[in-house]
Amino acid sequence: MAFVGIQLKRLYRLVLLPFILTAGILLVGFVLEGIWSLSRIRPVMMVLTQVPVIAAGLSTAFVLNGDPIVELAESTPTGWRKVQVTRLLIITGAFLAAAGLLFIGLHMMRLWPRDMGWVSIITPVGSIFIVNCLVFLIAVLTMSMPTSSLASIAIWLFLCFIWDPYITDPVRQRLLPMFFAAAGAIFGWNMCGDAERNVVKVAAL
Repeated sequence: MAFVGIQLKRLYRLVLLPFILTAGILLVGFVLEGIWSLSRIRPVMMVLTQVPVIAAGLSTAFVLNGDPIVELAESTPTGWRKVQVTRLLIITGAFLAAAGLLFIGLHMMRLWPRDMGWVSIITPVGSIFIVNCLVFLIAVLTMSMPTSSLASIAIWLFLCFIWDPYITDPVRQRLLPMFFAAAGAIFGWNMCGDAERNVVKVAAL
């Protein structure tokens, strides 16, 4: 727990970010609800509800790359993999919790886009899970923040403009990509356990 506390203290600004975004989006929805019709507000919410997904991917790319202590971590019993996985879990957990709160708030105000009931919560939660798992894999493979950041945007674009418009059922829309993302994260987790590769890779950057 002490190790998690150290990482949480290091990342607390990024942990607060999704809750600040959620509060801002809910405030916008609350204000617009009093002056606009639902048909005008929902397109705005459709755009705003994508912001946490983009922020999750970029935040994950930021925390998983650019740290010069790889060799130091690998020389201790902790290991670099434990550092990376702990950071991934902290950031992903914060964004998932905030996404859940955002959905509940907008669902209660009847402002969630394409709301099909409580099952629709899988859409924002699944998006963040998919993006963060795949960004973790890219970060392990490349150890490059620019590449990981671009990958996070590419994954979001694929989900938003290619996958989601054709798969409208929320469960079918997210389950298959979540399965592949989880498999990718497990692959990245295995690869991240190679201490020699981690040290050589970061030395080559």
